[in-house]
Amino acid sequence: MKSKQKINEDRAAVYIAEHHKEIGKEIRELSSNKNFAGILQAVVNLIRCLLEKGEFAKIIRHIKYIGWIYQRGNDYIRYIIENLFVRSFEGIRRRCSPSQWQQLYAEIPKSFQAIYLIQNNTIQTIKLC
Repeated sequence: MKSKQKINEDRAAVYIAEHHKEIGKEIRELSSNKNFAGILQAVVNLIRCLLEKGEFAKIIRHIKYIGWIYQRGNDYIRYIIENLFVRSFEGIRRRCSPSQWQQLYAEIPKSFQAIYLIQNNTIQTIKLC
């Protein structure tokens, strides 16, 4: 039985550029420089702009799409998404009202919720020490 090939940074960049048309040109430029972390930072910045406009449906769609990439990505893709994209949720949470955050959090993929909780429990443990 043939195993599924994981998405690499180049393929992920193409998918993200096609799905995030507002920043497609920026993503293609970052991809040409092999800067996948920069690509995810551009998506985070887009989400922050959408948050300021109150466009929660678009935010949820973008987060779910990155979740799709995460599930299919290679180890490097998953590592960068966990350590850049999911870490950005705390900043997003601080910019939301509690009810807005509850609405967003309920729509975040379960894998991201689990990573987010682990990250924040680790941060809380460090602060207590």
